[in-house]
Amino acid sequence: MNIRRVCVAAAAVFSFAASAEGVRESVSLVEVDGFAASQAKVCTAVPLSLTAINASSLEPTRVAWNAGSNSGAWHYMDTIQAYVTPQCPATPVTIQAVVNKLSEQNQGFPFPEDGLFTNRAGLSQSIFLSSNYYGNGLAVLAAIDSFASGGTVQAWIATQEVPCHNCHEFLQYAVLYYPATRKVVVLQGYTGYDS
Repeated sequence: MNIRRVCVAAAAVFSFAASAEGVRESVSLVEVDGFAASQAKVCTAVPLSLTAINASSLEPTRVAWNAGSNSGAWHYMDTIQAYVTPQCPATPVTIQAVVNKLSEQNQGFPFPEDGLFTNRAGLSQSIFLSSNYYGNGLAVLAAIDSFASGGTVQAWIATQEVPCHNCHEFLQYAVLYYPATRKVVVLQGYTGYDS
């Protein structure tokens, strides 16, 4: 066995492991006897972006949450949207940055300061993610956790009252960011009741 080739292979494995841990520096493989001649970037840092991903597996959960609406009290969750953030962001990704990006990209989406930033413990403050009169939000949260592979979650929730003649209606928002998998899940909808 050629020891030089083993060393080059070990360097390649090291460079792959370094990329898995988010190293943004370039890793060089030194040319040995003309065998390995490459100098490649492990990961190029890019600005924060949100790339849409398929969240259709969450559709049955959304439909179940919407069941039971009536003329005295109503609720509706729009289609659940999901995104992934870049593997090598130029700056650390936070829930604040994610909500700011959503607000920039979606006209009518609330500004970050219009909601509350929280963690898993604060999710009980969301109509969508707690069990209440409107629906089983704990089932919604369990489905989202499964979709995003669970773990630590950063969140933003907001409620905005909208004009409603002889009633009360509220736009509801929840954004969940799972740093370990870089997944973002966005819930939008409304709730209301007669005066």
